[in-house]
Amino acid sequence: MRITNKMITNKYIRTVNTLSYDLDKLNTQVASGRKFMKASENTSAAVKAFQIRRDMSSVEGYQANIEHANASLTNAESALNHMEELMQEAREKILAAQNGTNSQEERKVIATQIKNIQQQLLQTLNSQASDVYYFGGSNTDTPPFSIDTATGSLMYNGNILNDIVSGSDEEKALASDSMYVDIGLGLQIIPDPNDLTKTIVDPKSVFQYTLPGINIVGSGTTTVDGVTVSNNLYDLLGQIASGLESDTYTYESVDILYGQFTKTSAQIVYGLTEVGAKTSYLEFMKGRYETSTLNNQERQLSIEGADPTSTIIKFKSQEVAYQAALQMGTQIIQPSIFDYLR
Repeated sequence: MRITNKMITNKYIRTVNTLSYDLDKLNTQVASGRKFMKASENTSAAVKAFQIRRDMSSVEGYQANIEHANASLTNAESALNHMEELMQEAREKILAAQNGTNSQEERKVIATQIKNIQQQLLQTLNSQASDVYYFGGSNTDTPPFSIDTATGSLMYNGNILNDIVSGSDEEKALASDSMYVDIGLGLQIIPDPNDLTKTIVDPKSVFQYTLPGINIVGSGTTTVDGVTVSNNLYDLLGQIASGLESDTYTYESVDILYGQFTKTSAQIVYGLTEVGAKTSYLEFMKGRYETSTLNNQERQLSIEGADPTSTIIKFKSQEVAYQAALQMGTQIIQPSIFDYLR
């Protein structure tokens, strides 16, 4: 078989092109730190890399939701601590008024101080951060607590708390109304038990991060020794203040109210406990996702990442081969007629 100059030239060009392609590929790997730039270069690895990226994207979303929920709980905890301080101050005032040595005028002064605490409680119940009210359940846009102009009673999201019957569907609905975020618990959609034609998010599959204020302040009324006593702290403080400044004041009448106050104010402590438990759980999930992210990054690096040392060595070797091929070209390609005429 006769080997022509054209055949030699074509073979040489193919070899140089191959070396050039491989050199360019290695140069890209060195610059990018990646083994491949297109899925077509390594399909199986690309599929695994896509799955890892998808997992990491989901985790980033969960982490953002955790940070959001944690910030809200931190604000709520601060407000609850302030409420507990107010209730402790109210306890001290009430006990001081009940020591049996105060005149009516002195009791009126203490009653005024309790009313001031009452107003501070209302302001704290309407605490907000970044224009978000965090004791209003799903209502985060408007102040959840207000005063009914007709009765002077405390209202929660438009409902007079004294009128709510304990254990009623209304109370249950208000007490369970909250804001939720997806933190990777397996979000599920289920039929609405109150309307089977609709669907709702399963509360067990998401994280409840707001505290319905009704669970903190209380609702309904209780009859004690024939006396109707409010179960919400705001109105109860008002009753105590009225009892202390009344011309018909008796120790027993205020003591009945104080007994209910002691029970109801404990709900703030329960709220703090709940916030603490939720915060601890979020910290657990945060740590879990941080570990997951590190593991995914290691997996991603093993699949997509190019080893810097070996890649540079391969690049340099390929560069030497390419330069050598170029130099050999002058010897392989047959000289032209002009070279013969010299």
